[in-house]
Amino acid sequence: MKLVIVNETGHTDMTVSQVEVIDQINDHPTHWIFVDGDMVIRENITDVNWETVDEVKLVPAVVGGRF
Repeated sequence: MKLVIVNETGHTDMTVSQVEVIDQINDHPTHWIFVDGDMVIRENITDVNWETVDEVKLVPAVVGGRF
């Protein structure tokens, strides 16, 4: 599947296996997870049917508020 990791300077595209995508999710604990465009909370990652997934995006969490 395709994995996109977004950061402050752009993004990285990779083709990964199920094991590799789980490793990347664990390596980016503050990133939001989007599986085929749908946001998935970390607690539900084990419920994903990885055989049907085309793309995973890891995006830095956005925090709003006033300064």
